[in-house]
Amino acid sequence: MAIGSGNGARALIRGLRRLPGELCPGLPLARLTTFRIGGPAWAVFAPATPEALAEAVVLARTLGVPWKLLGRGSNVLFPDAGFPGLILSTARLNRLRRQGGLWIAEAGVPLSALAPRGFSALAGIPGTLGGGLAMNAGTRAGELGAQVAWVEVLLPDGGVARFSRAECGFSYRDSRLRRLGLPVLRAGLLPRDGPPLAEVLAGRADQPSLPSAGCVFRNPQEVPAGWLIERAGLKGARAGEAMVSHRHANFIVNLGRATARDVLSLVERIRDRVACIFDVWLELELEIVSP
Repeated sequence: MAIGSGNGARALIRGLRRLPGELCPGLPLARLTTFRIGGPAWAVFAPATPEALAEAVVLARTLGVPWKLLGRGSNVLFPDAGFPGLILSTARLNRLRRQGGLWIAEAGVPLSALAPRGFSALAGIPGTLGGGLAMNAGTRAGELGAQVAWVEVLLPDGGVARFSRAECGFSYRDSRLRRLGLPVLRAGLLPRDGPPLAEVLAGRADQPSLPSAGCVFRNPQEVPAGWLIERAGLKGARAGEAMVSHRHANFIVNLGRATARDVLSLVERIRDRVACIFDVWLELELEIVSP
């Protein structure tokens, strides 16, 4: 994908060079995702401060360039052709400090850094705070949204707003933040006693070691998605280099050279088979980014 092929791309890159942070034009997104899948973006920018993140978003919006936030690259599938716009990495927005009874965390703080600080339900989840808040990440031990005091988000006009927990609209693997596309800048979080980290991690021991994006489907109310997929006889099913994990059927793993097309083909096969056998239509937890 040529860097200059999109409207405003060169102006975008010129503008980003004036902001504090790290700029990588044309970087393949496979390098930034846990799936190890995805072609190049016009530009990947890792702002050094929340203010630089806000300025970069405003710049992209002003130029009419598509943009997307990316933490550690879990739970997302990028197209093989890449992303014709700006990827904003929160990798450098990782400051975490204690203030009174709260932990104040920037969007790029890994969930693994929060887990031992009173957020044990997040143990073993490979994402960052921003994405974790958007999808209300959690395990059987609890969900991140339940421990939120407030969240600061970037508004479409470039302003910053502070939302209370109720205003964030948290639900199972969803939030108002995600539905409105509001970038998280930082949050105030309430630590609490929970199960030991080792106990939570033991409950996630069946996760595969091969590259994946985490759980592909949301769990229906009646029964876990992995149980349905396994009972449908799809463990080990393949499409190209993408495979349903033998260890956990709600994971699709990359055997080495999987493409987005392979993954999407397997997703549709799983959905059709489960719907045919159990009359259940599986909803995606995996975020699929359009070309």
